[in-house]
Amino acid sequence: MRPRTKSLAALAFVLLLAGCRTQIEPVRRTDPKLVYVGDRSCNVFDYPTASDVPDGAKNLGWVEAKFANNDEETFIALRKKVCEMGGSALSQIRWVHEAGEYEPSILRGNAWALP
Repeated sequence: MRPRTKSLAALAFVLLLAGCRTQIEPVRRTDPKLVYVGDRSCNVFDYPTASDVPDGAKNLGWVEAKFANNDEETFIALRKKVCEMGGSALSQIRWVHEAGEYEPSILRGNAWALP
């Protein structure tokens, strides 16, 4: 390559980089939702992901609840199981489909004991 061609290629590269500026907004953490279970003897915080759980929390493992009469009763059953395990938070809550079934039959979440 000739010196002039190299300098033109370098100039074109710099202009391309300057013209293609991307700005990415930072992700803002949302406050966890506090949910009371039953007679308000146990509180369970809902976190969207495991990385949102506060530092020092102890993972108690996965907890599952079979589908009850409706979604709300199923969520309450799942939170009660977390309380029975000694936990106070849930993350990564999701519905699980059994093989060959269209409707979800199990609600699964990751239980945590907060510090």
